[in-house]
Amino acid sequence: MYTEGSYPKGIYFVSKGKVKTYQSNDSGKELIVGLHNEGDFFGYLSLLQEEQYTTSATAMEDSEICLIPKEEFFDLLYKNAEVSRRFIEILTHDLRDNEQQLLEMAYNSVRKRVAQALVKLSDKYKKEGEQTFSMQISREDLANLVGTATETVIRTLSDFKEENYIEVSGSTIKVLNYDKLAKLKN
Repeated sequence: MYTEGSYPKGIYFVSKGKVKTYQSNDSGKELIVGLHNEGDFFGYLSLLQEEQYTTSATAMEDSEICLIPKEEFFDLLYKNAEVSRRFIEILTHDLRDNEQQLLEMAYNSVRKRVAQALVKLSDKYKKEGEQTFSMQISREDLANLVGTATETVIRTLSDFKEENYIEVSGSTIKVLNYDKLAKLKN
């Protein structure tokens, strides 16, 4: 949808599917900084600051994405107090999420961070009424979400599989014991 360094033309809305936003370092290593699904807006921070994107955005599966043009968005934002209030809520929520992600990356073990990533994916993408959560996700994307090497994620997933926390089939990970993952000690 967009890449780091490009200029915003509007904000994006996910009608269907899953989208990740990520930043890359000088050597091309990615860190996923946002996960978005149906009903989420993204790409607005750079638009609000009137600067180049500091992240890139790409679909994680077949998705339908709407672009709300810059002029229409600002017109709505400036003329509708409820829309302004809602975007302040979204920005506040994103700020808290980013602070939490930084704390987790700084102080939690890789094992705990992988468990938290699986819990986060489940919380974000589990459909209403589903008993268990499963999702196709590349090991590389999971490593980029955790902030570690792909090989480390693969080893940790193997451990979780042996401990019956998850089931793995190809690129699909099924969470079998959400509570144990959520309560995993550091």
